[in-house]
Amino acid sequence: MGHKLLVVACSDEDRWFVDRALHAGFDVRLLVCFEDVQHKMRAWYPDRLLVVPAHKLSVTAAVRAEGFGGALVCELGDPIRTALVVQALRDASVPRVTVLSRHPARAQLYVRSGAHDVLCADDREHLWTAFLHGMSVQEPAS
Repeated sequence: MGHKLLVVACSDEDRWFVDRALHAGFDVRLLVCFEDVQHKMRAWYPDRLLVVPAHKLSVTAAVRAEGFGGALVCELGDPIRTALVVQALRDASVPRVTVLSRHPARAQLYVRSGAHDVLCADDREHLWTAFLHGMSVQEPAS
């Protein structure tokens, strides 16, 4: 695929999506802006980190400078924190921001914050397939 993909992840379960993205050929970078997950990310993917202070303007500027083709946001423990990250990514002009959530009731919050897609399901294979479909819609025709 070759897309430059920003992933926001913080849990052990989220690693599955990162690994799938890498296996699918995405150029993956992980946004690290919260200190409480920094140690995990450094241990998991030390060469793929985009470390930025947890301030909206800092995140927006750093993400904009990288020129990502899309972002995959694995819902953080706090929906407000997730919404703020989504807002910063949208402000950074990321062309496709997708949020993965297990809480359908939060979908509208993320859409209002700027997500292009909010995918809700317990089956991560289904989520991954839906995410890939959304990204392929963005592929230019050859």
